[in-house]
Amino acid sequence: MTPSRILIIDDEKAIRDSFGAHLEDCGYEVLTAENGRVGLSLYDDEQPDLVIVDLRMPEVDGNQVLQQISRVSPLTPLIVASGTGIIADAIEALHCGAWDYLLKPIADLSVLTYAVEAALEKGQLKRENQAYREQLEHQVEARTDQLEQANTNLSQINARLRHIVDTTRSLSFCSEVQEFGSLLLEEFGQHMLATGGSIYLKENHGLRLVHTLDRGHAAEFIAFPLPENSLFALAMAENQPILEHHIGENEAIRPSGWEGYADGSALVFPLPDEFGGIAGIMTLHSKTPPPFVDQDREIGTILASYSCEALRAVRASEQLRDSESRFRKILDTIPIGIIIVDAETQHIVYINPAAAGMIGADPQALTGKVCHEVICPSQAGHCPMVSDKEMGLSERTLMTVDGCNVPVLRTVSRTTLSGRECFLESFIDLSEQIRAEADKEKLEAQLRQAQKMEALGTLAGGIAHDFNNILSAVLGYSELGLQDLDDQAHPLYPKLMAINHAGHRARDLVEQILAFSRMQEQLQAPIKISPIVKEAIKLLQSSLPANIQIKAAITADRPVLGDPTQIHQIIMNLCTNAYHAMQASGGVLGVSLEPVAVDASADFAALDLPPGPYLRLTVSDTGDGISPAIIDRIFDPYFTTKDKGKGTGLGLAVVHGIVKRHRGEISVESRVGEGTRFTVFLPVSDDESAESRMHPISLPRGTEHVLLVDDEKDLVEIGREMLHRLGYRVTAITGSLDALEAFKQDPLRFDIVVTDYNMPGLTGDQVAGQMLSIRREIPIIVCTGFSEVFDQQQAKSIGIRQILMKPVTMEAIARAVREALETR
Repeated sequence: MTPSRILIIDDEKAIRDSFGAHLEDCGYEVLTAENGRVGLSLYDDEQPDLVIVDLRMPEVDGNQVLQQISRVSPLTPLIVASGTGIIADAIEALHCGAWDYLLKPIADLSVLTYAVEAALEKGQLKRENQAYREQLEHQVEARTDQLEQANTNLSQINARLRHIVDTTRSLSFCSEVQEFGSLLLEEFGQHMLATGGSIYLKENHGLRLVHTLDRGHAAEFIAFPLPENSLFALAMAENQPILEHHIGENEAIRPSGWEGYADGSALVFPLPDEFGGIAGIMTLHSKTPPPFVDQDREIGTILASYSCEALRAVRASEQLRDSESRFRKILDTIPIGIIIVDAETQHIVYINPAAAGMIGADPQALTGKVCHEVICPSQAGHCPMVSDKEMGLSERTLMTVDGCNVPVLRTVSRTTLSGRECFLESFIDLSEQIRAEADKEKLEAQLRQAQKMEALGTLAGGIAHDFNNILSAVLGYSELGLQDLDDQAHPLYPKLMAINHAGHRARDLVEQILAFSRMQEQLQAPIKISPIVKEAIKLLQSSLPANIQIKAAITADRPVLGDPTQIHQIIMNLCTNAYHAMQASGGVLGVSLEPVAVDASADFAALDLPPGPYLRLTVSDTGDGISPAIIDRIFDPYFTTKDKGKGTGLGLAVVHGIVKRHRGEISVESRVGEGTRFTVFLPVSDDESAESRMHPISLPRGTEHVLLVDDEKDLVEIGREMLHRLGYRVTAITGSLDALEAFKQDPLRFDIVVTDYNMPGLTGDQVAGQMLSIRREIPIIVCTGFSEVFDQQQAKSIGIRQILMKPVTMEAIARAVREALETR
């Protein structure tokens, strides 16, 4: 059997591919077109059995496609699959020739399969119906001509045949099977002058009684298999009408046993279905005057054949009602408000739950009311939809029953319902869209801030790399110089110690700048925050104007469980806000850190904190203060009182979030004209292990051969000296290409490789990769000042044992080399 050919017209390739793949899996042959113009051309060339078309397409839209195809081929099934839920579009599509309307996206493609099968079946029925009607009408006319020409006595048959045509027309207006069965049997009875009979329709397990002319004896249901040799069984087996002149005298027929027959003659007609099978059985008996004759059987056969067409029409009507029911369900369930208003009376004919929900009333309570008295009472007495200016798409305000305004996108169009002109008005609630646009603006502001921080991080990373190389030389030479002196009484010893200490402070400062610029989450650990506070104050002192004085009182030294980067962020944000408050007139910025024991006393009643030891960080200013009207909102995201371009409203919200993540609390006190004080409570940690680690007395040593690679000569010399003093044999090479060549000449010569990362020619990871391809087990350590593209995970994937961050101390390189050698 040749598969049905389906043409899919949609400007979205994903829809064409999805529908096409699914329908091909279902056994159909699929053609696709990306727009209406191509689709019409393809239809003319290929003549598909069914067309699925989108409404919104460039060049030629879906309604034009529907009109042109339905005009040239009204029996071709047309299905609309559209993403718009606007009822006007659906109605217009049906007017243009659509057989069914599907709403995209179609989550369950079995719905598409069902719609295609139903449309193909309906199209087949229509074609068969038309062909069969034409054939039967031709047969009737031919038979009539033959009867008129053959014998004038057959004029009665001609009249009866005309009556049959009228009968079939009346049958075609039936909308339910029960109505169809009753009318068909009554018409048969009148044609055959029968006073008794019944009609049964076939079900899966038997025959179901639909109607009877003489109630009381016909069974409601006759189960399969039918009684052997009964008239029903014979008619269904032969699929031919049966005329029995006298049931009682024919021993081959099994009578029903009912004694109410006026005479023994009977007619049995199998009712054909659209597939050539049997849809049901009809019997007639008790003709007046008896008996039934062959002419009755012939007339009945014609009438029975017409009943097939009528039955198909009934079933099509039922399918139409199902389609209308589905369409009504779509209207009742779509989130778009739909109101249909009578154009003349301005009464609401239909309102779906979405529209009623926007108005705040029950749909039944609104149906029948004058529309402008319900929807727009401010314009009572005048319906704005009557004006042509209000037709189409516009943004309006919908009035609810409680007087509130709902912003909506409204569409008004004209339509016809039950023969009356109506206005179809649709509403889309724009409240969420307006809120989303506001949220989008906030997110865009947040994105701009994040991009600024990303740029700052990139800048800080570049500075850190170069500065750490410089610090490597400063710390390396000062550390070697201290070892060379080995006499604290020497006049150069304190000078070298000062240089070394300054180098360590510079290294810590670089780490803080990097941590601040990265804005990344870090694991919390026991830390002492007094050094962080002092360092932040030093950082601020260099940027504050001379008219702002900093007064610090740092008396606490116990650790808290926290993230040093975020603690630093708390201090910087609070101090920056204090600076902005005093920027115009100057003042005093106070910073204090002290221990405090939180208990149940009145002093701490407003704090949501469990009792225990805490550190109290206070940041105060003598600025303008905060108005009581807004002080409760200062921790809200994006809330700011600063001028545009001077703040995002995120600073205090970030501080509040950090404090909460540290299981602390923040409070604010302010008086207008006197200043503001922020107080942060952070719980003290009992674990001081991270802050109490002692430096080792001696460094691990070794005698292995180290290949040392760097592109800076000073760092090569420092590294060689450090490793040499630790007992190692060192081959130091400036430049990655020379080092790789030396390794290739004798790979077994070296026990470990220590290389810089950022070098011209080949980077450290590239050098390591080529060396490991030559000798897989060679331990390699990579040193770097800063890199965002190279981390520990990437190093391990290559085979690198460790990453050392510059500036590298003698202790760090001693431990790293020893650990890499012992774990190989």
